[in-house]
Amino acid sequence: MPFSLTELSFPVLIFLGIYCFFLLFYVVYSLFTAIHLIKYGVVGFPMYLILVVYIGGTILLIAASIFLLLRYDWTYSVPLDFITSLFDNSLFQKAGIGSL
Repeated sequence: MPFSLTELSFPVLIFLGIYCFFLLFYVVYSLFTAIHLIKYGVVGFPMYLILVVYIGGTILLIAASIFLLLRYDWTYSVPLDFITSLFDNSLFQKAGIGSL
């Protein structure tokens, strides 16, 4: 059975995993920032207001992105034949490189 690159595909779920990794990094960074703001910041109403606005905005943006991502079918696989058809040999022949 010969190997063919056009028969391969990758699941769209990979992009969701990358997004979840980014969200995990963002949450850890936000907690680190909030703890340092509380510990080393000037205590007062403006600091707590900034913290509440930051956390509220974060919750709104994450909720909006989750609701937008829920409508996609994450089990769909993207075939590589579309990607490999973009890089056919005629592109190299027009540039004068020759056949690769």
